[in-house]
Amino acid sequence: MVLGNSSVVTLGKVLKAIVVMRSLFIDRTIVRGYNEDVYSQDGKLDIWSKSNYQVFQKVTDHATTALLHYQLPQMPDVVVRSFMTWLRSYIKLFQTPCQRCGRFLLEGLPPTWRDFRTLEAFHDMCRQ
Repeated sequence: MVLGNSSVVTLGKVLKAIVVMRSLFIDRTIVRGYNEDVYSQDGKLDIWSKSNYQVFQKVTDHATTALLHYQLPQMPDVVVRSFMTWLRSYIKLFQTPCQRCGRFLLEGLPPTWRDFRTLEAFHDMCRQ
């Protein structure tokens, strides 16, 4: 199965996101830690393996939710721009406290959720 073009987006020294495009639409996103390899042993972009770290697995789950939120089939350019703006909000993943509880870590994880409109950071448990 051919999924289309894939690109690696690197955010500082925080994370790498593999963005898989199908035509003009983002099909899926896989987030890994900055030091994790994004290529398989045969040199191809690994678009299937999960991150070794729970924090980036959570960000991947949130990215999937964001793709559903930003769906606007008649304006794919707006979708890509909005999603990339949202993704860029993770540049300070480990430096931004939760907007609700004010803590940097909760149950060993930083606030991995980003509000779709304000881009504010929340822990999963604090966003409700």
